[in-house]
Amino acid sequence: MQKMNRILGVCNDFAKCDEVIEVAAKLAQEHGCGVTLMYVHEVSLFELPFFHKEGEMDHAKLLETLEEKAHAAGIETPAILLFEADTADHVAEEVEREGDTLVVIAYAGKTTKKVAAKLSTPLLVLKEDLHLYTKAVVALDAVMPERCIDFMHRFFEGVSLHLYQDFQYIPLPSVDPVVEPFDPGMDANLYLELMEAKREAFYDFCKEKGLQGTFETGENGIDEDTVAFVKKRDADLLVLAPLDRDTMLGDAVGDILEQSPVDTLICYEGNV
Repeated sequence: MQKMNRILGVCNDFAKCDEVIEVAAKLAQEHGCGVTLMYVHEVSLFELPFFHKEGEMDHAKLLETLEEKAHAAGIETPAILLFEADTADHVAEEVEREGDTLVVIAYAGKTTKKVAAKLSTPLLVLKEDLHLYTKAVVALDAVMPERCIDFMHRFFEGVSLHLYQDFQYIPLPSVDPVVEPFDPGMDANLYLELMEAKREAFYDFCKEKGLQGTFETGENGIDEDTVAFVKKRDADLLVLAPLDRDTMLGDAVGDILEQSPVDTLICYEGNV
């Protein structure tokens, strides 16, 4: 994974704008990145003082305020973008234009989920008040997270990583009894073989990388299991490393974001 050269702080919830800017500033200072701040005026924010009674954005006042906040956080020359509506589209367009970008955004329900569904670039979603990371759970699915671990080592240096795989049972296609007699033990046997192969590959990978890991067989949904494990480990950062959006973990990203008790970094292992 290439080194990020820009941090994009998305401030579409003005009440959480300060923490987005502070985290973006900290990461940029540590890694020599430029910073872009984006404020998107969604319909639900019309009541904020930066908008006229008619619902029109007071661009000058908002720009001045964001510049003051950026300078106070140590960002000397921020690029500031102001838009109205469609946060996910504007973020995706800016990421595509800039290239290697880490996006930082405070969790804001459906809006954040839409952003997550649009991006393949790393996305850090802020959910806690403090953002001092020491222990991270890295949740993965079928593919070992080589690129994600490399990114974590270089961009979140010093954070202890614990790998986690929640092996979920996937029913095999049903057998046509006309073509082949049904064997009620067939699904179970193949499932056990696959599970043991995944378990062995997982722990071999942990050993190779010198990392601790936990392999579990899912009893609930992958979202519930992952969140429960984060709480059990008392982690302060959750890293989601699905291969793409079509895997079970990739499909559960939105639900995990909603339930996660800690800041969550989404870092796709493959191309999406």
